[in-house]
Amino acid sequence: MKKILFAMALIIVLCPLIISAATTNEAVVTASFVSQSPDPVPTGGIVELRFKIENFGSVDANDLQFQLVPAYPFLVLEGENYVQTIGTLSARQNGDNAVFIKYRVKIAGDAKDGIQKIDFREIKGTEGGVTHSISVTIKGNQFAQIIYVDKAKIDPGKETPLKFTINNLGNSPLQNLIFSWSEKNNIVLPVYSDNTKYIKFLEPGKSIDVDYIVIADTNAARGLYQIDLNLQFDGLNGTQKITTKAGIYVGGDTDFDVAFSQSSAGQTSLSIANTGNNPALSVTVSVPQQDAFRVTGSSSAIVGNLDKGDYTVVSFQIASAAEISTQTPQARPAGNGGQRAFNFTGGRTGGASNLTVLLDYTDVSGIRHSITKNVPIRTADLIGASGTTTQQGLQRQRNSGNNNLLLIGGGIAIVIVAISAFFFFRKKSKATKR
Repeated sequence: MKKILFAMALIIVLCPLIISAATTNEAVVTASFVSQSPDPVPTGGIVELRFKIENFGSVDANDLQFQLVPAYPFLVLEGENYVQTIGTLSARQNGDNAVFIKYRVKIAGDAKDGIQKIDFREIKGTEGGVTHSISVTIKGNQFAQIIYVDKAKIDPGKETPLKFTINNLGNSPLQNLIFSWSEKNNIVLPVYSDNTKYIKFLEPGKSIDVDYIVIADTNAARGLYQIDLNLQFDGLNGTQKITTKAGIYVGGDTDFDVAFSQSSAGQTSLSIANTGNNPALSVTVSVPQQDAFRVTGSSSAIVGNLDKGDYTVVSFQIASAAEISTQTPQARPAGNGGQRAFNFTGGRTGGASNLTVLLDYTDVSGIRHSITKNVPIRTADLIGASGTTTQQGLQRQRNSGNNNLLLIGGGIAIVIVAISAFFFFRKKSKATKR
């Protein structure tokens, strides 16, 4: 009995509310955020925002108007309409029958990662002036660049430092970077490490150097080789990969040894050896003007090409400056007994001097090089065209000078003796006549 009385009382209380609800004559419009595409949106990209408009009321809703309000980091797209009007939304038009509206905005290139808010509001309708704050997920632009620097040329057989630089050109950090490189013919290989390097983190706008020590095969053909560069890192949609190529030149300059070989009949021979790891093309050898030596004939010789380990011999007409100076005697200062002697330049007779030799050659990459070598040569080893050494020639000059002095002195003595004898016999003849 009590339960029946309680039920009747509840009906009496709720009945006015039920009647009132049944007789409500209004539209109940709601707007909700559905999705963003893409999600997340990269900085500098364009995102599409979708909204769902529903009417839960019992009457139609007319002249509904909604607005998206872009503000940094959201930028207005030219030609995009940010105020949209829905003519009529029928009573109970919701769920699958709801109306969907879309807006497109651009994300600033320097926007920060994370959740950013954009305002959406109903400016005309059942809830005119109501503003909703919509959350949009932004992911910074991730872009890496591999710059190949440091060495463009590797000398075969020599340990050479090789450096690559990785730049983060985006505005988001790069994580879990893996860098590797390879040369398909295995002509160039790393030593002391493998070809893969791991980088945990690289901030926006920063760069990092990746260093290797490499060696090129000494038997490799000289020329340009392709190396493949690979970089991968964690990106917006999983692992991102960058693959590119770079060129590296195997070859380079070389070196020479120059040594005195022999001297004969005015010709001095020099041995030229390519002691480097690379061939030398269009080799020329020349002896420039210098204090200690003179070239009386041609001062340059064309050798041609010299492979590594090859040698050749070139000859020049070389005389010491001392030997040449003997051809021009100079008077010594007064106080030297009035004697004349030779003043020799170029150092002590028979001593060693450095002959300067220039070598010019072209490497396999087409670059012209010049090398200067100093070759120790004793002036006593230089044999002139007469077949005598410089030292012998100098001694001969000295002996000749001394012989000339003796002859002059002897002649004077003979003249004096003759005059004395003439006067002696003349006097004796006069005495006999008396």
